[in-house]
Amino acid sequence: MSIDPDLLRGTPLFASLAASARQTIAAAASLRRLAAGERAFTQGEPAGEIFLLLAGGLKLTRSGWGREPVILRIVHPGEVFELDHGPHRIRHDATANALRDSTLAVWPLAVWQRLLHELPGLPFGLIQALGLELAETQGRFLEIASLDVPRRLAHAVLRLIDRAGRLEEEGTRINLPLSRQDLAAMTGTTLHNVSRILTRWERHGLIIGGRRTLLVRDIPALMRLATAEA
Repeated sequence: MSIDPDLLRGTPLFASLAASARQTIAAAASLRRLAAGERAFTQGEPAGEIFLLLAGGLKLTRSGWGREPVILRIVHPGEVFELDHGPHRIRHDATANALRDSTLAVWPLAVWQRLLHELPGLPFGLIQALGLELAETQGRFLEIASLDVPRRLAHAVLRLIDRAGRLEEEGTRINLPLSRQDLAAMTGTTLHNVSRILTRWERHGLIIGGRRTLLVRDIPALMRLATAEA
C-alpha cells in the first residue's frame, strides 16, 4: 500500500519539493505498522531501507561495551531516519523500538538512491535534514560533556515537551511512554540519579511523575534550572 502524498508536505525533508515530486516519492514508499514494543530493525541486522515516521513514536538505542543501551534519538512523527547510509554501511548501528503503535513509510535504499538522481530538489532537502540531525547530536554531546545531571535532564525534558508535549489542565504532559531508565539512557546517567532528581522536582512542584509518564507543571522553572550556572 502506497502513502498519501499530502503526508509528506509537513516533513522538512520534502516540504520544499513540488507536489509532483512528493507524489513520485509517496508512490515509491510502502506502509509498515508496528505495535507498541515492536522493533522496526535491530542493531547488527542488514540495513537497506529509509524510514519516515508518520504516526506514533520510536526510540533508537545502541548497545556496546557491556553497559545499558544508550538512547541515540527519539523519533517523532514527520521525522525521517536511517538517512546516513554511506557506501560501506551494510548493517544497522542501532535498534528501533516503537514506543507506542506506530506507522512508518519505508523506501528500499536502491529506490531512494534512484529518487535522489531523478528529483533535483531531494538532495538539497537531504543535506538540510542531515545537518539538523548533526546539530542536535552535537548539542546533546555538548550537554553531556559540560552540564551536570540535573541540567542535562532538564534540557532533555524540555526537548520532549517541544516535540511531544500535550497541554492538560494541570500542565504539559509528555505524550510518550518513557520510563526513568529511558531518561537515564538519553542523558548519559544512571537510573538512580534520574529517580532522585525527579523525586526532588516532584517535591518542589515542577512535575507530577508516573511509572511511564511525566506531567510538567512549571515549565518556566524547568527552563531556569536548565540554564542555571553550575
